[in-house]
Amino acid sequence: MIAVREFGLLLNGGDKSSIDCQSIPSKAFEWLLVNGQSNNQELVDLIKVKKQGRSIALQVINYVGVLETPCGTRIEILPKISEKEDNQTATKVLLKMLSTVHKLNMHRFENSSLQTLKRPLFEILIGYFLNEVSSVIKKGIRNQYTRVQARKPYLKGQLQASKQINQRPGCLNSFNVAYDEFSPDRAENRLIRTAVSQVIKWSKNSDNLRLGSELQFALDDIPNSKNYVLDFRQWSKDRSLVHYRAVKPWCELILSYQSPISFSGGHEGISMLFPMERLFEQYVAIMLEKSLHHDLTLRTQTRDCSLVTHTPGLGKPQDWFRLKPDIVVSDKSTGETLYVADTKWKRIDEGKATAKQKYLIKQSDMYQMFAYGQNYLDGEGVLYLIYPAYECFKKSLPPFSFNHRLTTKVIPYDLTNDDCELLRM
Repeated sequence: MIAVREFGLLLNGGDKSSIDCQSIPSKAFEWLLVNGQSNNQELVDLIKVKKQGRSIALQVINYVGVLETPCGTRIEILPKISEKEDNQTATKVLLKMLSTVHKLNMHRFENSSLQTLKRPLFEILIGYFLNEVSSVIKKGIRNQYTRVQARKPYLKGQLQASKQINQRPGCLNSFNVAYDEFSPDRAENRLIRTAVSQVIKWSKNSDNLRLGSELQFALDDIPNSKNYVLDFRQWSKDRSLVHYRAVKPWCELILSYQSPISFSGGHEGISMLFPMERLFEQYVAIMLEKSLHHDLTLRTQTRDCSLVTHTPGLGKPQDWFRLKPDIVVSDKSTGETLYVADTKWKRIDEGKATAKQKYLIKQSDMYQMFAYGQNYLDGEGVLYLIYPAYECFKKSLPPFSFNHRLTTKVIPYDLTNDDCELLRM
């Protein structure tokens, strides 16, 4: 397992070993060089090729999580939330964000898992999942009646007369019957069994393998799921399955997670990668919604407004270039928009307060905020640009005024302590 931080470098061979620069085997390097860039224009690359002295290096970008190359090298990518080399804090923050955004229950086992932070991130996630499955089994695996049609040497249940009459001569010593069987073979159990089997293939941790083997033995009578999509649709919300609810998001993550990188070939290693920009956006929106007054409502990725209206030829007027701010907060009773916010997983520097450097804020981001202000706030009010807090960006910047009526505030969000100006409003 090789741990590297966002924007860190991967070198071809050697003995470099730090959170921002790691040496990896030549086979893994060459495979990433070929496959780490997306084959689909709509998707984002995982790596960027950088010059490193007389050779090249691969810089990991955009995604965090775990990746395994065909040669067996596992690369763990952690979010860069600080300049300090602190893997445990980065892992804690990422686990907190994943549990909030993907609705993964990680609180029940927090006290018992404090020592597991020294494990690789992926093994921690597997441990949480296996403990959740263990809790389900302790509370009881739910069975259901399923209709079985079979040919038996004895009469059981209902005789299927039409099939029995049409039997070939010489087969009259068997009965075509249909009966209800009380069995654990149901969609929820099949998905759990399949997910447990999957993580056992992935894990290399002895504790996880031991617990996984015990759970697999307890689920031995249940077949694996053959159709994930259909079984997830059939996942029941019945009250008798209330203790199953916490394990469903885990199964979705393990069985249905689609890697954002299009890898070529038939490699079936781990590729559980999370787009950090999207993760940050969703996490901030959830935390802001929790802090809102009950008279207010928060919407994400709204499409109410567009930049222009255009009439092509003799057709009808059409809205073009939809404006989709990350967060829109409105008054429930009147529907009036109070403020608009956008999150950016980028680093700005409060020390670079010059007309040339502009705190490292991109001009396109300000154009975007101006468009939001004109269309969602009718050109009057306050907009917010939210960036992650770190050593060089700890406090809100002075306001940016488009005019005397419309202003943008650039504020930090502290992921370690969950502190932000909007949370205190």
